[in-house]
Amino acid sequence: MKKVLALVMVLTLALLAVPGLAEMKEFTYVVPRTVESLEDSPFHIAKRLLEKEGYTMHIQEAFGTTDSKMVATNQAQFCGPGPMYILSAVAEGLPIIAVVGYDAINIWGMAVLSNSPVQSFDDMIGAQEKYGRKLTVALGDPSWEMLVTPTLIAAGVDVVNDLEFVVAGENRYVQVAEGKLDMLFTWPGECWQLQGQNYDFVYIDGNEVLKTNSNPLITSTTLIETEPELVQAFVTAMQKAIYAVHYKPEAAAAIMADVFPNIDVTWKAAKFIQEGRCYQMFGKPGSETEARILSAIGFNWEDTWQLNMDAALESGLIKEPLPMDKIFTNQFIKADLDYSDVEAFMDSIDIASVASRYVAE
Repeated sequence: MKKVLALVMVLTLALLAVPGLAEMKEFTYVVPRTVESLEDSPFHIAKRLLEKEGYTMHIQEAFGTTDSKMVATNQAQFCGPGPMYILSAVAEGLPIIAVVGYDAINIWGMAVLSNSPVQSFDDMIGAQEKYGRKLTVALGDPSWEMLVTPTLIAAGVDVVNDLEFVVAGENRYVQVAEGKLDMLFTWPGECWQLQGQNYDFVYIDGNEVLKTNSNPLITSTTLIETEPELVQAFVTAMQKAIYAVHYKPEAAAAIMADVFPNIDVTWKAAKFIQEGRCYQMFGKPGSETEARILSAIGFNWEDTWQLNMDAALESGLIKEPLPMDKIFTNQFIKADLDYSDVEAFMDSIDIASVASRYVAE
């Protein structure tokens, strides 16, 4: 309790120290890793849309603290943490709330080689009896275990007895490709990119066994109170940007190629990255999930949040249920948006010119 009270006092003092926020036209979206990611197409499209409205959006890497705490203390205005981090932060009293459903499906899955004996979650169950040992899972960071554990439990995998998590760093996928580790903890955006780079990976989809949402976009409750126009502008731009990538993924690939021309990928990989981004935001093409999300882009759904909360309670991450209105709000989501302007923008992208600068495959 003392720790929570101290944190709340620090946040209160930090917010009081912030200069007047009236007429805020410049703001920051913060990420917990490098900003040079081809997967971030919606943010760079939103950035262009916001410029037309007179807003300047910076995309910045979090340093020295978590992205959620930077938003809570107004060092940044928006970020996109995982739902478990959000539930834990809200339970601790941080003044944050989700305003956009971004990764609207469960994005956490596994990648395996196409010739691996493990091709499904069922193949992971009883690993020691089947294979004589635990299956190894490559992680980039120790905290990632928390992200995938609810999905594994929902699939019936005994996390303790069936699996061994190995922190293998940024190039963890190489160790899986070389057969040194069995499985790669990953997500569609990354896995599709690796497939586009001709890695022989098959994706085991976590959304098939646990239909939660993943990372939404959050802001502080203070910013909502003091700068609702800014929050509305950001949310509307993100709704349009999310739609834009779904409307024409290849144009999104061309946009990101211009933003980060020094990232060395083939054009095939660049397109696969955007297809993975679409999968994370909408689910499988033609699915009921896709239709539901297209009906209300950016909407936070209570049923998927409830599954996340159930998992957080079961794991002991939070001690008691949280009110849904403390976790997310849909007050800024517009269900009747006209997307014709963003369609025209995506249609105007000279895809062929950009693609010609890249090796095809």
